[in-house]
Amino acid sequence: MKKISFSIIAFCLMLCVGTNPLFSQDEEAAASDTTAVEDLEDEIDEAFLEEEEAEEEYDAASPFEGFTVGLNVGMPVVGGEYYAESGMDPCFGVVIGTPYGLPLGPFSLGVNAGIESANGLTGAFAILNLGIDAISEKVGFPVTVFGGVGMLEGMGIIGGASLDYPMDPVVIKPYLRATISTAAANDNPTGWIQIGAMVSYSL
Repeated sequence: MKKISFSIIAFCLMLCVGTNPLFSQDEEAAASDTTAVEDLEDEIDEAFLEEEEAEEEYDAASPFEGFTVGLNVGMPVVGGEYYAESGMDPCFGVVIGTPYGLPLGPFSLGVNAGIESANGLTGAFAILNLGIDAISEKVGFPVTVFGGVGMLEGMGIIGGASLDYPMDPVVIKPYLRATISTAAANDNPTGWIQIGAMVSYSL
C-alpha cells in the first residue's frame, strides 16, 4: 500500500513539473502577442501623424499664401481746383498685396496693386512699398513709404507713407497720400492730398 501511495505521489509531481513549461510557454506567447499588438498600434499612430503633417504641408502650399487683400478708405483734405469743385468726396479702393519683394540694405521692398475710385475718377495702380527698418525699430511698428504709377483718366501717380499696426488677423494702416492725374481736368493735371486708413487681411 505504501508503494502504491509513493507511486501516486511521484506521478502527480511529474504531472505538475511537466505542465509548468506548458504554462510558461503560454505566458510567453501571450506576452509576445501583446508586444506585437502594441508595436502595430505605434506604427498606426505614426502613420496617422505623418499623414496629418503631409496635409498641413499641403495646406501651407496654398497658391494664395503671402497675399493680402486690403480695403482702403480716404478723405481728401487738399485738392486741386478741378478736384475741389468736384466735391472732395471720400475715396475708396481695394489693394492686393503680394509676397514678392526683396531686402535693400536698411529697406524692404514689396510689390502691390490697387484699384480706386475718387470723385467719379476710377484708376488702377501698381505700387511699390519700401519698409524703413531703422525707423520701424525706433517707433516699434513698421513704417512704410510707397509710390505707384497707373491710369487715372490720364496717367496717375501716387505717393505717401503709412504706419502698420498688426491686429491679428488684420493689419490697420493709417496713411497720408498724394494723388496726381495728368488729364482728369479737361486734359489738364489735377490732384489731391488725402488721409485715410487701409485694413489688410492675409489670405
